[in-house]
Amino acid sequence: WRIAVTTFEHAMVGITGVLAAGLHRRTGWQIGALAGIAAAAPDRDGVPIVISVTAFTEMHRVWGHNVWAGVACGLMNGALDYRWDVVTRAARWAARHLPLKMDAVPLQVRHEFDARGLRTWLLVAALAALSHLPADAFVSGAAHLTDWEIQPFWTVSDQGWVYPLVPCGDVGMTVIFAAGMFALVRWPSSVQRLAGLSLLLVAL
Repeated sequence: WRIAVTTFEHAMVGITGVLAAGLHRRTGWQIGALAGIAAAAPDRDGVPIVISVTAFTEMHRVWGHNVWAGVACGLMNGALDYRWDVVTRAARWAARHLPLKMDAVPLQVRHEFDARGLRTWLLVAALAALSHLPADAFVSGAAHLTDWEIQPFWTVSDQGWVYPLVPCGDVGMTVIFAAGMFALVRWPSSVQRLAGLSLLLVAL
């Protein structure tokens, strides 16, 4: 449960940030999907949980939770998606195999590329990935959990950092982001303002 909620919240920080900035108006919905994926991607260093709890404790919030890995992973995600339009292809697959009603026009795969578009994809993906670090530093600990430091400059420095404002498992941010999604569907003409309001409420 906590892992699922955390992944959702990370993804929503990326998606909502793109919508609040109004980038979707110029580039389409795909840039928001990319930001959501990139924002959640640093948690890939939690995979060692399949080996053992010890391996998970030693590797999670270390290998993927630093500035270098965040930027590198973000740039890789941005470059791959811009070149092969992965999110659109995934949406096309979902439209064919799942009972979803989706318009055909937004699902056209990108065939035109330019330097400006590539820069946008790379920058958004890198910033979204980096948003993961302060989010994990601010959401940490609970009644029966110790605060879990991140090491933002590992491998250069092992200095840990945490500023626990919200306990793990708290549903406050989840509720705000979920309510924001319903509001976006209800009032699509106010997407940018509603996304900005969601981020403001989360920050508060």
